[in-house]
Amino acid sequence: MAVTEEASSRSESIYLDLRRKLIGGYYQPNHRLKLSDLCAENGVSVSVVREALTRLAEQGLIQSQPNKGFFVPIYTPEEINDLAFMRMQVESLAVRLSIERGNAAWEASVVATHHELRLTPRVPAAVDVVASEQWSRAHAAFHAACGAACGSPRLIRLRQRLYDEAEAMRQMAGLSGGNKSRDVEGEHAALAKAIVARNADRAAELTVKHIEITAGLSVKSALARAQGER
Repeated sequence: MAVTEEASSRSESIYLDLRRKLIGGYYQPNHRLKLSDLCAENGVSVSVVREALTRLAEQGLIQSQPNKGFFVPIYTPEEINDLAFMRMQVESLAVRLSIERGNAAWEASVVATHHELRLTPRVPAAVDVVASEQWSRAHAAFHAACGAACGSPRLIRLRQRLYDEAEAMRQMAGLSGGNKSRDVEGEHAALAKAIVARNADRAAELTVKHIEITAGLSVKSALARAQGER
C-alpha cells in the first residue's frame, strides 16, 4: 500500500509540473513528451509517468497517438474555434448563474481578483517568464471567480478544464504579452463592472466577446505559423 501511495504521489507531482508547463507555454507545438526522458528526469517508473500523461491527455492538454506516444497539440483554426465555442457557452452560463445565485462574499471575490489582476503587469513570456506566469495566475483567478458562484461543481470543473486548454492555446499563439490593438484591461474592467451591477445579460455578452477576440487572434497566429512552415 505504501508503495502504491508513493507512486500515486509522484504521479500527481509530475502531473502538476507538466500541467503548469503546458499551460505556461513551456513546450512548442508538436513537442513529443518521451516517457524515457520523463522517467529519467523524475527518477520514476514508466507506469508513474504514463498515469500523469494519460490524465493530461484526458483533459485535452496533450494528445496521444497509437505507437507514437504523447505530443503537445498543434491547434488548427477549426480546433481553436471549436474550443472557443464551448468556452463561450460554458463560461457565460457560469457567469449568469453566479450573478443569480452569488452572495456578497462572492461579489467581493470578483472585485478582489480583478483588483489583483489590474495591478499585475502583463509581460510577454519571452521578456520575463516569471512575470508572465504571475499575470496568468491572476488572470485565471479572476475568470474562475466570475463563475465560482454558479452552484454547479460539474460546471465549475468543466469551465476550468476548457479555460486551461484555452490558456495553453493562448501561450502557443504567442499572446502572453497581449495585442496593442486590444484593450484587455478594459475588457476585464467592463466584465467586473457588469458583474457587480448584477447585469447578467451584459456580463454574459462581455464574456463571449472576450473569448471571441482571443480566439480570433489565436486563429491568425495559427494561420501565420502554418504559412511559415510551407
